Amino acid sequence: MTLVQLRYFITIVDSGLNITVAAKKMHATQSGLSKQIKQLEDELGFLLFTRRARSLTALTPAATRVLEHARPLMAHAGNIRALSQNLRRETEGELHIATTHTQARHVLPSMLARLKRSYPKVAMHLAPGGDGESLARLARGEADLAIVSSSGTPPQADIRLPLFQWERVV
Repeated sequence: MTLVQLRYFITIVDSGLNITVAAKKMHATQSGLSKQIKQLEDELGFLLFTRRARSLTALTPAATRVLEHARPLMAHAGNIRALSQNLRRETEGELHIATTHTQARHVLPSMLARLKRSYPKVAMHLAPGGDGESLARLARGEADLAIVSSSGTPPQADIRLPLFQWERVV
């Protein structure tokens, strides 16, 4: 099994089981994607998808379990790539932040301006959204960090750092 095969598998799932859409996202051919999935299924010894004619209809129960392991594995592979890039170019690169609209509008601008002055070759990308959307972006590897305004139980993440405690009074 290869990282490419797992990436294709995850992309198909994230594309609503549509191989055409997944192939476009991966800049690959449909036949190439199908061939890699077939090879992955052969190696695993079970089907990943239920099929009707030439269409994928659902994930098999086994595939659901594979997906639970594949997503973190791909995130870790991305972290290794980012680490190697950071070690080669310590003062340049990209930082993707998923955050709430409130944080993006009121808290982060001054902090990001200071960061930009210290690291002018780092491209910073903010993706504002709700708490759930920001955490989903982080889980999918679309963001390097998520800054959310959560109340109650802290969200699940590899590392959680409480930055502010707000007391709301009416």
